[in-house]
Amino acid sequence: MNISNKILSSWLLISGAILTLVIWVGLEPAIVGDYSSPQEFLGMMAEAGDVGALLGLLGAVFFLAQIVGTVMFARQLGEGDSGAAVANIAAILGIVLGAAIMVSNDLGLSALAAGSAGDGASAMVGAQVSFYSGASFGMLFGLTYLCLSIPMIAQASGMFQKVLGYLLGLLTLVMIISTLAGLDLADSILGIIIWLGLVVVLVLTGVSNLRSSE
Repeated sequence: MNISNKILSSWLLISGAILTLVIWVGLEPAIVGDYSSPQEFLGMMAEAGDVGALLGLLGAVFFLAQIVGTVMFARQLGEGDSGAAVANIAAILGIVLGAAIMVSNDLGLSALAAGSAGDGASAMVGAQVSFYSGASFGMLFGLTYLCLSIPMIAQASGMFQKVLGYLLGLLTLVMIISTLAGLDLADSILGIIIWLGLVVVLVLTGVSNLRSSE
């Protein structure tokens, strides 16, 4: 079966965005609970057992799938005419973002492994580094998708694609501004709206890209 890069990137955007939302917003809070400190993270994950670690791993994998789809989609736009250079910048930023996700998630899983082995001190250090790492994550995430929105708008073949590009740019611009202002939107209504909005835009972008490959 021959799967083109366009089809693969589309499905990664769709499935990655949806499944990340299901794991991180639905299953993990319901099964593990909401934690706001490294101590709570270790305690709740220990109570959840292997299920908690599995959910953490799956969430990171699905989020990484979304980022891989984003990079592939950006490379696709990088082969176009308008905004190609900015699309390539988005692809590079996406690769850096994916690497940051993997490092942070690995630290968290390593902390859980150390705790299971009885090494509480190492577990706490790993949990603290993982929990407080990613201070620039919001900025990096926002810049990746803001750069992506520019070639999306420039290369749009219709009004629907153009609107998706503008929505993506607006949502990520709010994310960047809030990061610069030092605002934590993670548990706020605005933060939830931005995340849900990004999921909808990415899913629709994947669907639109998928339909254009038919």
